Amino acid sequence: MAYQTILAFLSEEKSAERVLAAAISLANKSDAHLIGLHVAPVYHVYATVAVDFSAEILDAQSNALEIEAHGLKKIFEKMTGENTVKREWRSIQVNSALVSEAVVNHARSADVVVAAQRDPDQDDIDVTRVLEQLLIDSGRPVLMVPYAGNHVDFGKNITLAWNASRESARACAAALPLLKMAEKVTVLWVNPQSEDGDTMDVPGSEIAKYLSRHGISAEIDNSRTRLPEVGDEILSRVSDNGSDLLVMGAYGHSRLRELVFGGASRHILKNMTVPVLMSN
Repeated sequence: MAYQTILAFLSEEKSAERVLAAAISLANKSDAHLIGLHVAPVYHVYATVAVDFSAEILDAQSNALEIEAHGLKKIFEKMTGENTVKREWRSIQVNSALVSEAVVNHARSADVVVAAQRDPDQDDIDVTRVLEQLLIDSGRPVLMVPYAGNHVDFGKNITLAWNASRESARACAAALPLLKMAEKVTVLWVNPQSEDGDTMDVPGSEIAKYLSRHGISAEIDNSRTRLPEVGDEILSRVSDNGSDLLVMGAYGHSRLRELVFGGASRHILKNMTVPVLMSN
């Protein structure tokens, strides 16, 4: 089944064109309805601190939010207007503490969400929080677009990072529409000897059989590396395979462990070089 509703989350003008280029490409392939979403944080001033804020500051904040929303809408209309894609623009304002929740609520009514990788040169904790909440709480796959490079024509050569976990199974199922359109699919299992989920003689062969029943021919690539360098190994294999899209499960270990030790998903979110479709 093809994607029918695609949500492009646009957090800022700097990354909007990259996100929309990928989202429009995906929408065209699937003949899907594309929704552009911008959520503006409104910072409320409470009586105890109101003395520090003048009317000019509050007006400037409001004006800046309106300018940003207007700029994003213009980009959305221009780029979608150049295509035959079915489009819809949404721009809302919410309490700054509820931005993540608002984005997640809109995401739950879409088949897939397209968002930008956080720019490592910008230490924006709010953007990071939204992206992580999308992955953890939306129940929808999220296609992350790298902050650098042009990633319009992706999905021809896909690497599926597999370890027989719940998360990788959900990611595989979520990516089926893309996997069916791909010219090449590689099932990559890093350190299969460390997992108990596959009892086959050839690790990854069972999921390859599953894909074949969907008309998808997949190659199997097993790799070994020292822990905790799984993320580096996955990215290295993606490069070696010439893949233009990585599909993988997100946050396969406990949330606390991911926060303290990083993990493959966090490493790839930080260092991705091609679009990454993740599902939790």
